Amino acid sequence: MAQRKPLERDLSIKEVAEMTGQSADTIGDLVRIGRFPNAYKAGRGSRNSPIRIPEKDVDRYRQTQPRAAG
Repeated sequence: MAQRKPLERDLSIKEVAEMTGQSADTIGDLVRIGRFPNAYKAGRGSRNSPIRIPEKDVDRYRQTQPRAAG
């Protein structure tokens, strides 16, 4: 039987900030400039919808940013 990959999670800005040791404001700025290319607004995508960042994007970012390797 083939081994299954664990499900990837989509993280909040706050969770990513805690993982990387950066502020939520910094993570929000990084989302806006495209450092997390698969980030999206959850729900209806309205102005106040929470942003979610796929875990694979965070892993990729942490590999390229030694200070964020936390």
